[in-house]
Amino acid sequence: MPTLTDQHLSPAEVDQLVDSGEPVELVRCDLSGLRVRDADLDDVVFTDCVLDGADLTGSRLSGAALRGGSATWVRLERCDLTDARFERVDLSGAVLSGALLTDAEFRSCRMTGARVEDTRGLGFLLLGCNAYGAELPGAVLSRRTHTGTRFTEANLAGADLREAVLDGCVLLHADLTGATLTGADLRGADLGPCTRERLDALAGAVLSTSQAVAALQDLTGAVVTD
Repeated sequence: MPTLTDQHLSPAEVDQLVDSGEPVELVRCDLSGLRVRDADLDDVVFTDCVLDGADLTGSRLSGAALRGGSATWVRLERCDLTDARFERVDLSGAVLSGALLTDAEFRSCRMTGARVEDTRGLGFLLLGCNAYGAELPGAVLSRRTHTGTRFTEANLAGADLREAVLDGCVLLHADLTGATLTGADLRGADLGPCTRERLDALAGAVLSTSQAVAALQDLTGAVVTD
C-alpha cells in the first residue's frame, strides 16, 4: 500500500488518489476544510490526519480506517462506512446522518455533539467512546457488546438496543424514549436517577437487583433492607 506523509492535500490531489484505484495510507496529512463529495475512498487508511471541517458527503469509505488525528465537524452524510474503523479520533460535531454503518467500529473516539441520525445498516459498535450529547435517534446498536461508552445526555430516542450489552456505559440523562431494549443487558451500566417515564423506557431490559432497588427508591422514597 503506497503511503503519503505530511502532505496538505487539495481536492485535485485527492481525485488523483481516487483515480489510481489503489488503496493508500495517508500519514499526518492535512485535509481540513476539504470538499470532495461522492469519492471512492474504500480501504484508505488515515493515520494521525486532520479532517476538521472536511466534506466527504456521499463518499464510499467501506473498509477505511481513521487512526488518531482530528475530524471535528467532518461531514460524512450518506457515506458508505461499512466495516470502517475509527480509533482514537476526535469526531466532535461530526455529521454521519444517513450513513451506512454496518459493522463499523468506533474505539476510544470523542463523539461529543456528533450527529448520527437516520443511519442505515445492521448496526455498529461503540467501545470506550465519549458520546456526550450525541444525536443517535434510531441508531441500530443491537446484539453487540458496547463497553465503557459515555452516553450522558445523548439522544437515543427510538434506538434499537435489543439484546445489546452496555458494560461500563453511562446513560445519565440519556433520552431513551421509544427505544427498544428487549433483552438489553444493562446490569453493568450507570442508569442515573429513575423517573416513571424512565422506568417505562427501560421495559424489557435486564437489570441487576441493585439497579431495581435504586429505581424503587428513586420512585417511592422507600428504604429497602434485607
